Amino acid sequence: MSKVSSVDYPTYTGSNVSVNGNNISSTSLANGVVNANYNMSDSEKAIYDYAQSALANLLPQVNTFLPDTLNSLQSQIDAYTNQGTNEINNIYSPMIKNLQNDIASRFGNFDNSMFMDNLNNIESKRSDAVSAFAQDVMAKKSDLVNNELQNRYNYIDLLNNMQNQSTQNALSYINAALGGSSSANSYNNNLYNALSKLSSQGQSSTSNLASYLANSLGLGTSI
Repeated sequence: MSKVSSVDYPTYTGSNVSVNGNNISSTSLANGVVNANYNMSDSEKAIYDYAQSALANLLPQVNTFLPDTLNSLQSQIDAYTNQGTNEINNIYSPMIKNLQNDIASRFGNFDNSMFMDNLNNIESKRSDAVSAFAQDVMAKKSDLVNNELQNRYNYIDLLNNMQNQSTQNALSYINAALGGSSSANSYNNNLYNALSKLSSQGQSSTSNLASYLANSLGLGTSI
């Protein structure tokens, strides 16, 4: 039987995390520094790169409207204005026409106070309707601008979430790899301490060594 004469300090034990046989994350030691790596799949890398590129291009001009966008917004305003104007005319033009026909049949001409009073009343209501509609047009324009901005902000949130999801995945797998590495090195440290103690005590038999290691490492195994 030989005695334990020397003990080598345990080396760093790296750890890997694999999914479906693919190495996702790993740890290693270089120059006293623990390095953790996360290996993106091709599809995940494509999504991450797209989100990064899109954010970089969109953020500097998120509140700036290009001529094509402004023209599109104006076209919608023009269509809304034309529709509203036609609706107002369809309401008040027949009223004026009916008034003219009524006055002409009753008095033969429009040169009387009844016609003018009624006409002024209709025109006053039409003017109020036009004024109210003008405010609606301004509100519509504001809504279109706000909707365009909100769509952009929603798109930015989507891109940001896509990017953050990749980052969260990387952190989760890296932590898993670090956890595995920590467990392995905890085992190595316990082994080192056990062997060092055996060496100092001069215990060299195979039976005593195995029994002592089992008890020291909490394996609960007796030989």
